[in-house]
Amino acid sequence: MDEALESHKIMTMEADKRDRVINAAMREFSKGFKSACTDTIVREAGISKGLLFHYFGTKDGLYSFILQNACNMIYEEYYTLIDLKQQDIIEKIWQMTLLKIDLSYKHPALFEFLAKAYVDLLENPNDEFSKYFEKTRSIAIEKALSDIDTSLFKDGIDAKKAANVILWTLNGYSTSQIDGSMRMEDYQKEYERYLGDMKEYIDLFRKTFYK
Repeated sequence: MDEALESHKIMTMEADKRDRVINAAMREFSKGFKSACTDTIVREAGISKGLLFHYFGTKDGLYSFILQNACNMIYEEYYTLIDLKQQDIIEKIWQMTLLKIDLSYKHPALFEFLAKAYVDLLENPNDEFSKYFEKTRSIAIEKALSDIDTSLFKDGIDAKKAANVILWTLNGYSTSQIDGSMRMEDYQKEYERYLGDMKEYIDLFRKTFYK
């Protein structure tokens, strides 16, 4: 776990109660930061409003913790499962895509919250909240680019630049699919189309960059 999370005051709370607070907050913030109501959070978590603010200080403080915790969960249950021995970067990125989708089924509330949080940041930039997404994105790039088999690429192609093109393209496509008004169940209905589109991009990259 991230050191900042591990040392947070909320970690002194009884585990079951802490989980109720985190889950209630994540569900409520899935409506968007401005729309989220702390009264709803404390009611669903079964704690007093005074206790909530004792641990987090402000609504911003609570949101910052929930966002950081969500990104930490992504690291622990996504990045640690990536096959770093896979040297074919296109295959690795495809496997990362499938893994991410599997996890979205396992943790729909988490991905629903992160999708809405990302939309919120696009509409209302916030350096404090953005840094968690940037850290998560930088880890993804590091994992994808680690130990690439450059011999797979056509002669004259810069493997690192080609890899960046692949990552930027797929990230741009994923971002274009995010709609802040959609629930995770709506995204799940689109997964077959989404996977088909991603597979077409993957095949195009192979034809374009590989021997």
